[in-house]
Amino acid sequence: MFRIALKSVRHNPKRLLLTAFAVALGVSLVAASHTFTNALSSGFSGLFSDIYAATDVIVEEDPDVAESDGGDPFAATEGIFAPADVDAIAGVDGVDVAIGGIQVPGAVLPPESDETATDPFSAGGAPSQLFNWSGIPEIDQSTLVDGRGPESDGELVLDIDAAPRLGYDLGDQVRIATDDGVFEFELVGTVRFGESNSLQGATLGFMTDADAHVLADDPNFQQVSVLVADGTDPGTVVDRVSEVIPDGTRAITGEDKAAEETESLDEVLNYVDIFAIAFALISLFVGAYIIVNTFRIIVTQRTREFGLMRAIGVTGRQVRTMILLEALVVAILASTIGIAMGYLLALAAAGLVSVFAGDIFGTLTLPLEAVLWAYGLGTLVTLVSALLPAITASRISPMEALRESATSGKKPLKVRNIVGAALALVGVIAITTGLYAGLERPYIYVGIGAVLLVLGATLLAAQVLVPMAFGLRHLLTRMFGVDGKLAANNIRREPRRSANTAAALMIGVMLLALVATFTESLKTVVTAQFAQTEADFFVFSTQGAVPPGAIDVIEGVDGVDFSSSLGVDAAMFEGEQLPVATVDPETADAAFDYNNDPDFTELDGGVFIDPGVQDRGVELGDEITLEGPEGEVALTVTGLYLNEGDANFWVDEETGRALFGEVDIVQAMVVLDDAMDVDEAQTALQDALAEDFPLVTLQQPGALEQFANQFIDLLLGVISALLGSALVIAILGVANTLLLSVTERTREIGLLRAVGLKRSSVWRMITVESMVMAVFGTILGMILGVSLGTALVLALEDFGFDGVTIPWVWLVIYTVLAAIAGVVAAIWPAWRASRLDILKAIATDG
Repeated sequence: MFRIALKSVRHNPKRLLLTAFAVALGVSLVAASHTFTNALSSGFSGLFSDIYAATDVIVEEDPDVAESDGGDPFAATEGIFAPADVDAIAGVDGVDVAIGGIQVPGAVLPPESDETATDPFSAGGAPSQLFNWSGIPEIDQSTLVDGRGPESDGELVLDIDAAPRLGYDLGDQVRIATDDGVFEFELVGTVRFGESNSLQGATLGFMTDADAHVLADDPNFQQVSVLVADGTDPGTVVDRVSEVIPDGTRAITGEDKAAEETESLDEVLNYVDIFAIAFALISLFVGAYIIVNTFRIIVTQRTREFGLMRAIGVTGRQVRTMILLEALVVAILASTIGIAMGYLLALAAAGLVSVFAGDIFGTLTLPLEAVLWAYGLGTLVTLVSALLPAITASRISPMEALRESATSGKKPLKVRNIVGAALALVGVIAITTGLYAGLERPYIYVGIGAVLLVLGATLLAAQVLVPMAFGLRHLLTRMFGVDGKLAANNIRREPRRSANTAAALMIGVMLLALVATFTESLKTVVTAQFAQTEADFFVFSTQGAVPPGAIDVIEGVDGVDFSSSLGVDAAMFEGEQLPVATVDPETADAAFDYNNDPDFTELDGGVFIDPGVQDRGVELGDEITLEGPEGEVALTVTGLYLNEGDANFWVDEETGRALFGEVDIVQAMVVLDDAMDVDEAQTALQDALAEDFPLVTLQQPGALEQFANQFIDLLLGVISALLGSALVIAILGVANTLLLSVTERTREIGLLRAVGLKRSSVWRMITVESMVMAVFGTILGMILGVSLGTALVLALEDFGFDGVTIPWVWLVIYTVLAAIAGVVAAIWPAWRASRLDILKAIATDG
């Protein structure tokens, strides 16, 4: 059977060509994603190895009890090791050198003459990494290239790539911005990080211990790097050091630390792979319709062949096995092509990312998991899709060989319609339950219902397409004459095949329409949020928190009426750490509409709670206890914050200080006097901040709204591009179905040509047939997509969505493109049909 299957594929490769390409497109997304993330992991793994592996033992805050960013290698945390702790570690048996390390939360600025933006929304880029200099290459992971290391206060070294990139030479004064202002250092040397200075685009700098402590405003160290004595096992030293270090800290070998950081990064990258696999499954799901149609038509065309095989003793099981082996051959070939396409796609993506982010990738190799996922998904989808046609082929009786026409009887659509109606009904019930039953997380019910509804609509498509084709027959006849009538009849004659073809396109368009509806509604929410603010500026810092001193500078500028700050920290509530926002009750509502009830002026020393806390059973008037680093505070619930997904608790600044001490300001808003010109005020405020706080920037609400909408448009573009493979596959499905249909209708087309039908009429008949299926699939997809997108938006009401925006422009574009796609998909089948030899066509069996 395997030899027969191979010969069958070799004998008629054209009929399986588009099917194989459809599978290859879906598989390529999986291969590209795994290759891309593997190279990214490899690049950062090398970086982590350079950072940690050269150091024998690292003593740091225990990530299990840390309240900082944990695994982020670019985060500067608070110092927890006093100089006495470093001395105690240095005195441990087996320790050769112990050096305290401190990272400065600052940024290296270009020379003052350069007009380089510090706007976080226009500059971007990798961070600056500033540390104290030990002079020991194993500790610094860096070696001097030019000049010397910092020996006295006010001196600095930079890495060999950053210095020329920023425009500094030895002897220049380098500007470093921190929360406390801008400081100048003399550049006395350049260093190379590791073997190749692979910093993934970051800027690396070193200064003296004293300067690092001053700029970090911290007398302690954040970690301690240890080199062990010759012949001493680092693991043994880890055990000994663990006995002398403070609570909440740990000792770990450098190799284990590098492996731990790589593992943390890989966990994040796994989500990227899952994201890509989801879109690949969508593409392969659409491709499944092509596979089913292809093998069903092939089985129909080979009815006599299978009947003859049964007549000479071949069993139904062997026929079924042969069909599945043909599918397996197609799957393996298609998956191989898809892997090659995916690798090339990953190369292109890595090259594009490197242009903007620098050399952040390791060696771009094809990982084993990419190969396994590619072959696994490609093979599984192809075999499952070919199973029903294979079962049909196995049931062909030997008597079929005696039939004059090699066409099998058509099965009724009764079972298909019953199953489709059941799925659609359950889907509608699930969506309705999610929207109106008042359950928690209604979007989960809406999502499940959407999947069931789409599957049901797919199965019921024939019930809509056939009447529509019959109803359009008169219209198509008036528009295209007999060619239009024949096209409508062809669609009606093969409802299962036509419905499958249209359903493939329906799914792709449905997902596009759903995403477009969601993103347009999101843009409306964003626009409404900024329209409701009274603030003239939003204040941010490229270093994260806005320095309190910057707020003082802003309020001291003429023309500023008032400012309102928003701080965020985390407190313990019922054994769980939850975000707490701090506001000034007197100015918060006047600066921004936070969607709270009542106004924050009614906080009155209490707390407002969001829907997530309300779901825990907390109500207005209840008393709750929050525990922060500074202690516990008992609070009465005096109001509600109505949006979900932001902070769980909202308190006033006095309560925030009682919980956290000084709260980091993540955002501030500035309101000007009515007579003040906004543009002039922005210039004045930025000039006032430039000297001491150059990393603090002001943005007008309109600019932020534009940036947010650009990001949403970018998100829509990325998702649309990923869904593009599904749409391409769907169009290939239209072409493939028509092409195989032409082969199946060879005698019919020959007879039509014999009675006078022109080649142009044959071409037009096939093209109209293609356009009707394409437009039908698109319209049904848009109806489903907009409906499900609307349901999703309504289900996310607690996250700030208060209305649905229909993307009418996109819907018109999709319809026009569908008609064009129908014409394009028909070109090859129509050309083949119009070029058939009349006599040979009439003489054929099919």
